Amino acid sequence: MKITDTHNKPSEGCNLEVSFSGFGSEFNQGFISKENYKSWLKLKDNILWNQFCENILEKDGYWEISDVSSFTALNIDFLKIEIKTNSKTYFTGNYNEFIETFFEDEGEIPNSRNESKIYGANNLPDNWDTFFKYEEFNKRDKVLVTTQTSENFNVNGELKIRGDFNIKKFGLIGLATDEMGYGVDFGDYAIGFRYEDENVYCEFPGGIGNLEAPSFA
Repeated sequence: MKITDTHNKPSEGCNLEVSFSGFGSEFNQGFISKENYKSWLKLKDNILWNQFCENILEKDGYWEISDVSSFTALNIDFLKIEIKTNSKTYFTGNYNEFIETFFEDEGEIPNSRNESKIYGANNLPDNWDTFFKYEEFNKRDKVLVTTQTSENFNVNGELKIRGDFNIKKFGLIGLATDEMGYGVDFGDYAIGFRYEDENVYCEFPGGIGNLEAPSFA
């Protein structure tokens, strides 16, 4: 972890540069029919999920099963943050170090923004205690599929801000997977950052990671 004290003289503005790196995923959730789910169970030992989507479901790829949620982002548990102001390093470290250094009392970043509702639909069941039991599952005519890739990202963004940089005005733009789909927790993610009320979304490459086995609910 590296911190640089930048008590600059009052200025007209500051160029804020933020870099995020670490492990992340392309995350998709969508529904398939119970019949297609049963077909997958029969074929899964001999075919990859993406091949199943193309050949059996007649999709362009796994990413088309995304009518519930879809995003590409960095997992906060593995997030490394670098902040520069006017090309000078202000902070370098992981997410936990960032919290401990600047927001230990709060335990979170107050100016962060949760955009889970924009990137995913909430289908939380009313009967949570019984919903995931086998008997209830058999009653449903469609199955929720969750897919994730495993990949490392290095993304960045810039923002011209007024006055000197104040870390308390900084925040992340985050997504919580337990607020999407059936509420199963697949981790919290960061897709960008914000300063005061201005948002910067990082651009993530797509389709380059290893696709994990699908998860069904």
